[in-house]
Amino acid sequence: MLFLFLLLPSFCPQEQLQQSWPPVPADLHQGVPEDFPRFLIPGHERTAAIWNRYLWHHYDSRLHNGPVLFNKEYLMLADLWMHATEKRLKLPIQDVHRKFLLEVNQDPDGYIQTHQHFSHAHEGGWPFPLWAQIPGGSQGKTMGWHFQMDGPSWQWIWHFLKAGHPQSFGEAALKGWQWSGCRSLGIKQNAWHLQTQGGEINLVSPQGVTLEAFQAPFVQVRWNPPSSPEEGKPIYFEWQKEGDQDFSNERRLEFPALPPAKNQVSGHYHQMLALYRHPEWRGKIQRLRIRLPGEIAAEVPFSIDSIFTAYDTRHSINNPIFILSCWHYARWTGDLEFLKIQLPKMRLALQYQQGHFRGIELGHLRNPWWGHDGIAGFRLLPDGSKEYRPGHGIGNNYWDLMPFGWDDAYATSQYHAALLTMAELETWLTERKDLDWPSPPNSGRPQALLEQASRVRQVSNAKFWSPTTERFVACIDQSGEAHDYGYTFVNLEAIWYGLASRSHGEKIMDWIEGRRTIDGDDSQGEDIYRWRFGPRSSTRRNVEWYGHAWHAPESIPWGGQVQDGGAVLGFSFFDLWARLKLRGPENAWQRLLAITDWEQEVWKSGGYRAYYEGGKRGTTLQGGGTAGGLGIDFEFFESSMLPSIFIHGFLGIRPAMEQLLLQPDLPDSLEALGVQNLEIQKWRLHLVVSRELIRIQVEQEGPAPLSLRLGKDWLLPSGKALPANGWPLPGEGEFSFRNPAGLR
Repeated sequence: MLFLFLLLPSFCPQEQLQQSWPPVPADLHQGVPEDFPRFLIPGHERTAAIWNRYLWHHYDSRLHNGPVLFNKEYLMLADLWMHATEKRLKLPIQDVHRKFLLEVNQDPDGYIQTHQHFSHAHEGGWPFPLWAQIPGGSQGKTMGWHFQMDGPSWQWIWHFLKAGHPQSFGEAALKGWQWSGCRSLGIKQNAWHLQTQGGEINLVSPQGVTLEAFQAPFVQVRWNPPSSPEEGKPIYFEWQKEGDQDFSNERRLEFPALPPAKNQVSGHYHQMLALYRHPEWRGKIQRLRIRLPGEIAAEVPFSIDSIFTAYDTRHSINNPIFILSCWHYARWTGDLEFLKIQLPKMRLALQYQQGHFRGIELGHLRNPWWGHDGIAGFRLLPDGSKEYRPGHGIGNNYWDLMPFGWDDAYATSQYHAALLTMAELETWLTERKDLDWPSPPNSGRPQALLEQASRVRQVSNAKFWSPTTERFVACIDQSGEAHDYGYTFVNLEAIWYGLASRSHGEKIMDWIEGRRTIDGDDSQGEDIYRWRFGPRSSTRRNVEWYGHAWHAPESIPWGGQVQDGGAVLGFSFFDLWARLKLRGPENAWQRLLAITDWEQEVWKSGGYRAYYEGGKRGTTLQGGGTAGGLGIDFEFFESSMLPSIFIHGFLGIRPAMEQLLLQPDLPDSLEALGVQNLEIQKWRLHLVVSRELIRIQVEQEGPAPLSLRLGKDWLLPSGKALPANGWPLPGEGEFSFRNPAGLR
């Protein structure tokens, strides 16, 4: 009876349809809710059970969710199709992602903030490098004053700062400061407390503490000021350059408005001063002053948590990830209210890439931020020593230790995807006359976006393609040097985002599959899959191309770091996707079976940590505070993305607003493939696909209509062809669709 459903005509009676569904494999994990999704693979029940366990384990053991940007697209791909509840907030997972996408902050110019954990770095950027992370010391380059001795959370950061710079903390940090118009109440409750005396206030930094403007594109002031710009009372940040005898109005920057709320950790407002924008913030800076002019009321208490310089640790990938994630969410949920709120932010985020990164002008992204020049933070000398170049090599993306930047292939790939996404969204909007939402600017109209994307593909496949190694480089730095360490993630994601041409995609897969070898690579052939679950992140050793804060990479062996010969489990999704699209579904299926064997072996050994304990498999796991060569658990939430290859790949499920598109691509080895408890736009479905039959069981009808769209050869239960614009699902019940020609 197992495959009887393959032979049933589309008009089978209800009782027979019920019997034809393949059995659900027994759970290998305890406590899985009955209505949580499960894969159905007739004839491969053990494989289905393993992936059902994988799906639940990585979902249920995830540490938390939040507005953090770098993994947003990964989690949208992993979660939005699931009928599942998030255990901490007790909300459907779709609602959880909605909540945090709405919490994402955007700067007035369009930059989307990173939302990483609390640190002492750029407020809207990555938590390192810190001002103190300079080989040989920060004296004369950066500076910081932290008016407390007890650090909040993330102790490793705090202890790093405190241990190396005791003069910058507590009472020692007050030494040399001068003030007028107020009196100091000393340091208490982890802040420097002061009280106004009436009139103008001046706070002046100690003499002899200098910095380099290039090392300090930003200064952050964490304080509760006695007045604010919103009250019509400007606050100025002023400075003296080397040789200046006094402060000047020509060398000052007005404080921006206060943030909407105080930081929950520090209890103070965190204000970022973008000093790099000022033409006089150049060279050596010898003194700083915070000035509150005019009449300030007396006896007003205020406090300062800290004042410190900050590298520009913003990430160029945030904007496209935000755009992609919002559209993923909108398509899977049909949430028009959400889309209306986010649309202006999405458009502005794209405009930032088009303009600030010169996407329209160049046909690729060029990052002008200070330190994002693609140049390493140190240089290896012939005698083996290093010449440090602090301030260069600041990270741009998930791969935070490497200095992607300047002409950035990785960021350009995601920019290309953002252009296509916005073109799809804007096209849909032109068809929804009833919404009457604002129109986009001319550069954001559908045809313009498609033309821009086409040019980006053309430019990128020429500019970033290495004719020597026949793969995409990471970036081309400001000096014109291309950096190529065989980054499989750069190349596989270029396929995922549609950037790579077909011929280049084939070359990439020939290399990753080991069909061709590249001179100079440290990993070739079968060794590229040394870690079994996926390809190495890189195939060429890198001991010289990092930011200045990671200045001893040679101390860690090849494969001991995820970015240097290691691997990230979740990114096997991109490998499987590329195989499916360029090598066919059977190739992808065989690779998935190899991962299945590894996964089964891992569980027999007691789990991931036990399996790799002590480096007995050749490397260790990163995560939970430890360094390592493999990213699988703890902060590697993207591991949840891997099983979604069944959804986005083999089953070919692609939602559109008010529609469900199905374009199955089954491996030859499978007679059928299905999933239970798929959720789209609040419709809960069971789905089974074979070569000649698609079976849909509607378990729960959604609040709005949902139309089904299939390929041209699929027929309705009546035997008629499906309408080109889709067939409305009638509601709860079972429905079957036949394809006499069969999947090809």
